[in-house]
Amino acid sequence: MSDQTYTLAFILVAWTIFYFIAKQMKLDEKGWEIAPYYALYKSTRLNEIIKRLGNWRPGFWKVLGNIGVASSVGQAFFITYILGKNIWSFIFVPEQASPVQPLIPGVTISVNSMPWFLLAAGIIILSHELGHGIMCVVENVKVKSSAVMFAVITFGGAVEPDEEDINNASVMSKMRIFAIGSIINLVTGILTIPIFIFAFAYLPIQLQVFFNWLYFVAINLAMMNMLPIGPLDGGQMWRTYTEGMENGKTLQLIGTYGYICLILMNLFLSFLKFGFVQI
Repeated sequence: MSDQTYTLAFILVAWTIFYFIAKQMKLDEKGWEIAPYYALYKSTRLNEIIKRLGNWRPGFWKVLGNIGVASSVGQAFFITYILGKNIWSFIFVPEQASPVQPLIPGVTISVNSMPWFLLAAGIIILSHELGHGIMCVVENVKVKSSAVMFAVITFGGAVEPDEEDINNASVMSKMRIFAIGSIINLVTGILTIPIFIFAFAYLPIQLQVFFNWLYFVAINLAMMNMLPIGPLDGGQMWRTYTEGMENGKTLQLIGTYGYICLILMNLFLSFLKFGFVQI
């Protein structure tokens, strides 16, 4: 087996051990939600911070949310173009095709890059979820709890809005709540560009790796998350937009399964041509 395979096997074994220890200690009775592939610790302690941020310049957050809604279509079309063009390249001009692969620490992410990837991903995911919580406050949607999540190969956070409140919110309020996370990620990625232009050459190699990952994860998460795939924020926006239509359910299914097929085709063709590429 390759070194990447050994590393992935080690991660899976370590997680399996954690999972069974957590079950034996009955952590699910102490505020944890333990599942085979993730562990979620829910708390209301972050809610006060989210409320304070939401009540600070609510007009600013609404404008940012509106920008997120307006830009969501452009982000979805751009990533659709990239994925579609890449399949065309794989079929007709293979030398121009680019690898598309899942980010798996130890497999597609090198051991040297792993700490900086995890730090960048953690910042991006937490700021994304924090944005959802802030916009819930602005739109008068109750935040039931915020949570820290540990998954098999990464970590992050989650915000749980009150389901009844969000169902009763206006269409535009829902759109802003769903769009805010991605626009925060997009802005984060854009804000790293001046660092690349003016300061990158003077930074230690560790910070160079970190900012490369921060830009890469922020931009890609922002755009991929706007695709109309059911569980994603873009899917929630698409559902909100189409739910009043006669053929709304059909359009939602087309969006979800059509884009899943587009992504899977890229992953399959990438694996055939490149295998796993470590970065």
